[in-house]
Amino acid sequence: MEETDENLNAAPELPTKSKNSGGPLGPILFFAAAILLSVGAFAGGAYFSLGQEGIAKIMENQTDEELDISYLPTHEWIEIDKTIYQLARRDEGKFVMAEFSIRVPIESAEEVKERLPELEFALQTYIRELSSRELQGAMGLYNLRNACLFRARRIMGQDAVEDILIGELLVE
Repeated sequence: MEETDENLNAAPELPTKSKNSGGPLGPILFFAAAILLSVGAFAGGAYFSLGQEGIAKIMENQTDEELDISYLPTHEWIEIDKTIYQLARRDEGKFVMAEFSIRVPIESAEEVKERLPELEFALQTYIRELSSRELQGAMGLYNLRNACLFRARRIMGQDAVEDILIGELLVE
């Protein structure tokens, strides 16, 4: 067949949609399949993580005495209240608002809570001696965390405090 100018310049026709392409049933089937897949993934994950015996124990409603102790928490986070500290006088009225949390083993949590005012005082005296320049950047935050962790371990005991978290730090 010989092509003419009309055939070359003609735009190709696009296929049209049929009027019965699933209607409202299409989205319903899609969401039903998504729900079934997510339930199956959850059940599969439970099976792979717990095994057949673990699922059987859960289905039997085991008592608390039979539970594996590896699921129990081993540490507790104790929050130190937000405090506003005035920095060294050479910074002319600069203030710092800080909030700390310390991670302690469950066994020593009560003792640490009793000695918390002593730790708050030590942190307060340390932070008051800092300048705003010492708190700038990632290195300043790293040094502050390490110094506070050192003081917490010195006061509470080496094994009593595992970590310290600076929850909030705002320098005016």
